[in-house]
Amino acid sequence: MPIKSSPTSLSREFSVQKSVQTIGLLTSGMSIAVVQTAAQAAGIESSLSGLRAMLTFDASDILLDDELLRTCQAGSTREAKLLWWIARLWADQRLAEITETVLTDKRGKYDAAKFNAAQLVPSYISFGIIASPEKSASNFLRQMADCGFYKPIESGKTILGIAAPLPTSSVVPHVVRFVEERAPERLGFTFAPGADPVDLAIALSINKWLNLTPQEFRNAAHPAPPLTTPPGRAAVPIALRLLDEELHRRGQVVLQGAPGVGKTYVAMQYVDWASVSRRTDSHVATILEKLPSHERTPERVAEVAVDEGLTCVWDIAQFHPSYGYEDFVRTLVPRPVANGVTFQAEHRRLSFVAAVGVALRKLGSFCDVVLIVDEINRADISRVFGELLYALEYRGEQVSTPYEVDGTSALVVPDNVLLLGTMNTADRSIALIDYALRRRFTFIDLAPDRAVVETAGWFDSAAKTAALNLYDLVADLFVGRGPEIGALAIGHSYFMPSGTPASADEALQAIARRFAYEVAPLLAEYAAEGLIPRDDVETMLKDVGILEESSRQNEIETQVLAWMTPTV
Repeated sequence: MPIKSSPTSLSREFSVQKSVQTIGLLTSGMSIAVVQTAAQAAGIESSLSGLRAMLTFDASDILLDDELLRTCQAGSTREAKLLWWIARLWADQRLAEITETVLTDKRGKYDAAKFNAAQLVPSYISFGIIASPEKSASNFLRQMADCGFYKPIESGKTILGIAAPLPTSSVVPHVVRFVEERAPERLGFTFAPGADPVDLAIALSINKWLNLTPQEFRNAAHPAPPLTTPPGRAAVPIALRLLDEELHRRGQVVLQGAPGVGKTYVAMQYVDWASVSRRTDSHVATILEKLPSHERTPERVAEVAVDEGLTCVWDIAQFHPSYGYEDFVRTLVPRPVANGVTFQAEHRRLSFVAAVGVALRKLGSFCDVVLIVDEINRADISRVFGELLYALEYRGEQVSTPYEVDGTSALVVPDNVLLLGTMNTADRSIALIDYALRRRFTFIDLAPDRAVVETAGWFDSAAKTAALNLYDLVADLFVGRGPEIGALAIGHSYFMPSGTPASADEALQAIARRFAYEVAPLLAEYAAEGLIPRDDVETMLKDVGILEESSRQNEIETQVLAWMTPTV
């Protein structure tokens, strides 16, 4: 749906800031002559056709109140500059066409390689700008940058491409009101009762003017209302008190223990408490999903956390042997520019959450940022953390990194960023944890706990008794063998209820299956490595009805189930 436009000057260079400030000084009721005088004095767009297209006048050329005027009167805010640009494209279909057909793709997202004057020149020539198309194209890109649509890659005064797109969704409610006010006069369009101007804005491709997909535009037009009274945390549960105290004292804690003692479970329990049972809402991935793709920045995550009254923001990373600094802290990624690519540094998980923590502090929020590092000892710690080991110990101090993000190579880990690692003490494939990391973390031991099995929500007493019997027989294998072998003990989670059995038989079968497919193979591995005497393991297996020649897991499951059945 084309907008009837009154072309403005494409070659003239003028200040976005002065334009917004000048409009902000205008008041409804002024004549167009007074408005033109003010525009001429400021050195901005002042032709009568341009003024009539940018602002709203009645039939007698008297300035009327509208969304652009109100937004600019509120001050030279980011939204005022963005809306000024929307008004400029609304006023001149040629500029809107360049934005929609050259600078953006079909989804409405910027094509970064096209943000170069040379890419726009053919469009300007097609509009009859023969004398200075390069200057017109450069003015266009410069004004977009000055309005705050993107951070440019520059060589002197020449814009070569996009270093980063900037947030635009905050202006969408203003844009919707702008369209609602301007459409009747400019398009001869009357809104039917109950019609949503958002639909018209998207039909006009205005979402593309803002680097937003249609759905991103809709989401921004109808944001969730902020919580009036953010929920407060309850007292720290006794089971989490030590963890909470050490996280806030040291800033980083590792939960260590044998497989199945619930290390990750405890970490998630802490997140549940810290987030006031809003684990999903508080997950960084959930927050980012709500944001337009070009607004997925630490600052916007912090703003959403404050707007939604979150008490905790969290993320999780899982280490593995090939995990490195570029996966965890910062890295270089290729970005397209005209005639090639450039490499740009970006946050990775630790750098990102640290920046979220800094942004939250600037907003005056007491929201915690929790980063869970699962299997922290499976990676080369020195390689992964690099200079961040210093930043963990000296919270709030700048540490220089090899990569510059958002104009600085410095990285700060503030004291509201809590690092919570988990470590499997039975993993024999890796070396002992790096001493430099060990002295910067508090290590909390988690041990197998029979009471957890006993108090679980069992289907019936038969299932509970069977699970406890198996737990006791396995636990006896590790008694009296010293701390090194004790660290291999099999945790209580292997003996907990699983699924939702419909009958007593199904409950027993679930226990037998977990033993056959999870516990027995682990015991066999320990025996094969000589960590526990093979004879002791075989004796224990015989005690639960497993024949020596049995090797298939389905056979073990059947035999364990038969052994448990008489206990019913």
